[in-house]
Amino acid sequence: MKQDSTRNAAYTVDCEDYVHVIKFNPFDSGDACSLIAYGGNNYVVIGTCRFQEEDAEVEGMQYKTLRTFHHGIRVDAIAWSPETRLDALPPQIRFCTAAPDRKLRLFTSDLQDKNEYKMFHGHSDYINDLVFSPKEGQEFASVSDDHTCRYAFCSKYH
Repeated sequence: MKQDSTRNAAYTVDCEDYVHVIKFNPFDSGDACSLIAYGGNNYVVIGTCRFQEEDAEVEGMQYKTLRTFHHGIRVDAIAWSPETRLDALPPQIRFCTAAPDRKLRLFTSDLQDKNEYKMFHGHSDYINDLVFSPKEGQEFASVSDDHTCRYAFCSKYH
């Protein structure tokens, strides 16, 4: 079977600056749309996407930015928490990022007045990836070029 190597992207979202990482939320957020996060030099953008393949009333794709978070440094990795819910009152957005300063940042927002982040230290070299526990979302793990896998609770880092 011959593959077409000249295929174009089906949908495009214009970004204001460099983008280094992008992640769809793999968990059910309680809404029909897909949650997406992308990170650049000093920011993380959280948005929603609705695709015509999932919603007959949509032509192509509808994208909406929900919030832009100041990050202060380049974002190298993003992980979604399963605690993220758009159908809660107020909604809750929770995700964690890794950056070149070897720190993890846990962001929590209600998309209104509450916008918090906690910083976690521990790695002594570049952080390659991170992931939340898929059950409750209170734990996450990160791996680094310091040859460690660190396991953390959202309330404290081990």
